[in-house]
Amino acid sequence: MKFRIAIASTDGIVINQHFGHAERFHIVELDTEENIFYFLESRNVPRVCQGHEHQEQSFETVLKILHDIQVILVAKIGQGASAWLESRGMTVYEAPFLIEPVLQKIFDQKLWEADLWQSPTKN
Repeated sequence: MKFRIAIASTDGIVINQHFGHAERFHIVELDTEENIFYFLESRNVPRVCQGHEHQEQSFETVLKILHDIQVILVAKIGQGASAWLESRGMTVYEAPFLIEPVLQKIFDQKLWEADLWQSPTKN
């Protein structure tokens, strides 16, 4: 199966962005049959958090931009934003670490099975 992951990172090396402050997500595809992951693209999004308030329209816009994503990796996310994303079928991980070891851990622990990720990509 193939899954797509959105990573909140300013540099593509470290997961270093709070979900609400992220203006770009790096998109990685995991191929569980080939046991590989690879970078697909970067996508710009509007910031969800403006000061200490969330804009509902921004959430909807981000969801549209990340429509084919099953998992989001962030450095930090508020409980409300996490619940909102999960209620729409996404799995969210707070993982403020280097990207590659986190992706390797996902493979090593087969987290797509444990969390029953939904909607694998159709590639």
